[in-house]
This record gives sequence, structure tokens and C-alpha cells, in this order.
Amino acid sequence: MLQQPLSDSALVLQTVQQVVLQRLRHLILSGQLKPGQRLVQDELAARLGVSRTPIREALQNLAHEGLVTLSSYRGASVAPFSLENLQEVYTVRSALESHATYLAAQRIRGEELAQLAGFLQAMDQAFRQKDLDGLLAAHGQFHTAIYAAAASPRLYELILKYLGLADVYQRMALSLGRGAKDPVVEHQDLLHTLETRDAEAAGRLMRTHLELTAAELLELFRQHGALGAEPAEQRA
Repeated sequence: MLQQPLSDSALVLQTVQQVVLQRLRHLILSGQLKPGQRLVQDELAARLGVSRTPIREALQNLAHEGLVTLSSYRGASVAPFSLENLQEVYTVRSALESHATYLAAQRIRGEELAQLAGFLQAMDQAFRQKDLDGLLAAHGQFHTAIYAAAASPRLYELILKYLGLADVYQRMALSLGRGAKDPVVEHQDLLHTLETRDAEAAGRLMRTHLELTAAELLELFRQHGALGAEPAEQRA
């Protein structure tokens, strides 16, 4: 069945919703809307000069991205992220994911290694096309495939929880310009240690990878004054 083309009014509505979503995302990521701040639909509609409908749709999308929390009691508010929370999340991630990678190096199967290579190709393609959403998705698939190969269901469940908590910081970092450096090279090293079944090297490499990622994110947010951090030029 052929789809009916969108009407002019539908195209206008879609465009307004996209602009509102982008604008609200920018206000949050730039710190103009603070962590924990309530997001009143009428106030946002007046601020952006639109009706409540695109505001409501945008808040739903931002909640899915982890930038907004929705509560039946308080309504919508900016998610409570911070530099301290980022550090804690990555400290826990380093411990859990390095151990999972250690186990994966001992238990991973040939088809799982082939799947990882495919995710690396997807990362490379998304990076070259400047497709940030695609890059983030392929990166997440690469990591979760490693942890699934550890064959430890409880550990995997814990890791997924903290991956979700870290996702918002990854999205914020990409919006601030992180991603200019080719992400495939360091992940190729991870894949190589898994292929050679070097469990000690694999676990150590994953811990180093996550520690460096956390340090890069912290410095990026400080430079941009995001998450309430003081910009570098003001600290100098």
C-alpha cells in the first residue's frame, strides 16, 4: 500500500515539533535550563512562541533521551545530572565492565566476535557520515555485546542499568562536539584482545578505556560550563 504524502499543514507541524525539540535540548545541554528545574509547559510555550502541543511532544522525546524526568506528581523537570554523578557512574561502570570483559575474553564465541566486528563497521560508517545518533547506537551495541558474551546474567543486568545512566552524558558530550576523534581505533584494540583470548589484557583495556572516557567527559563539560561546572577560562 502506498503512503499518502503529508499535507502542508502536517509538514509545518512536523517542522515546528523538530525545532522545539532541538531548542529545548539545547537549553538543557547548555545549562540554561538547570538540572532539577521544573519544566512548565505554558511557560515553555510562551518562551518559544508555540502552542503546548509541540512542547508536550518534545518533553516526551527528551524523557526518552534521559534529559527530562516525568513524574505524575511534579510533572516534567530537567534530569538531575551533575559532574559528581558522572564520576560515580563511571567509577561503577569501570569495575563492572572490566570484569565482564575479562569473563567475555574467556567465553566469547566466534559468531559473537563477528558481530562485534560488524558493530565496529557501523561505528566507522556513522562517524564518517557525522551521524551522531547512529554512532551512539552502534557504540552501545558494541559494548553490550561484549558484556552479553560474559554469560553472567546478573552482572549483565547491573551493567545495563549503569549504561542507561551514562547514556545522557554521552548524548550531551556529542552535542558539545565530542566525537571529532575517530572512536573506532580504541575499540579495535578491545576487539583484538578478545580475539586473542587475553582476559587480563581485555579487562585492563576496558577499565582504561572507561577511565579515559570519564576524564574526557569531565574536561569537556568543564570547558563548556555544562552541568553547573565553571568554564575553564573563568577558572584560570
